[in-house]
Amino acid sequence: MTATAKKIEAEIQHLPLDDMLALHEHLIVSIHESEEARRLDPAFRREIQRRVKEIDSGKVQGTDALEALEKM
Repeated sequence: MTATAKKIEAEIQHLPLDDMLALHEHLIVSIHESEEARRLDPAFRREIQRRVKEIDSGKVQGTDALEALEKM
């Protein structure tokens, strides 16, 4: 992680939870709309969209990324 990213991360940790969640949502949208994301294989993009819809609908429950990494 770059020094700039580490500084931003440190600042984010001092934000109220609502601001952190809003920022998280904006970042996720930006990532999905980025040029790099648009170059992903269409089948991979469809799979990502399918999984997000399942989580958003409540059909499946997501796993905390940090918890998943700890189990690996």
